[in-house]
Amino acid sequence: MPRLLLSALLLTALLLPATAAAGSTRTGRHGDTTASAAAAAAASARRVRTQRAASARLAARDPAGLATTLAERYWSAVPCGGQLAVLTAQPLPAGSDATTDGWVTFESPLGANDLQAPASTYTACTISLARWQWPTRARQAADWNMFCLTVVHELGHLLGHPHSLAPGSVMAAVFTDEQNVPAICRENRGLVEAGAGLTGVR
Repeated sequence: MPRLLLSALLLTALLLPATAAAGSTRTGRHGDTTASAAAAAAASARRVRTQRAASARLAARDPAGLATTLAERYWSAVPCGGQLAVLTAQPLPAGSDATTDGWVTFESPLGANDLQAPASTYTACTISLARWQWPTRARQAADWNMFCLTVVHELGHLLGHPHSLAPGSVMAAVFTDEQNVPAICRENRGLVEAGAGLTGVR
């Protein structure tokens, strides 16, 4: 009996460190998961800060470039195989409605500017923004929400989206107020205003 008790005690003494080690391994894995999650969160925060800083630099020198970048993010797509020109302060094409503030031009297998063609076939794509509405970068910045909305709308056409009657749609044929302005444009207004020296102006 004393031998059996001694054997049980010895076995317990041998297994206890193994159990403790197994427990610490589990804890270590959990700790590693926590550390990995913290590292991923830190990396994500760095990416956001870097993206925000790049957007601020772009906003200061080129509101149209920033609006185009935001429009591509909004749609999660880049039209025309990335071959897109955005032209600002453009005269209205002959025969256009005097209130037209933006339009697209492109080539397609069905002919120039034919929205019935598949968007994936568009080439030589251009978004033009009217001089009468936004003649300068300062004016683009001062009217940022509508300027950005117009770029999002026109880029939508180059991705094959037609006009929409849905309330609040960025693809509405006419905008009479800012209810259609997407959040991504509103969120970047401060950057554009700061870049143009308009901070605090509404």
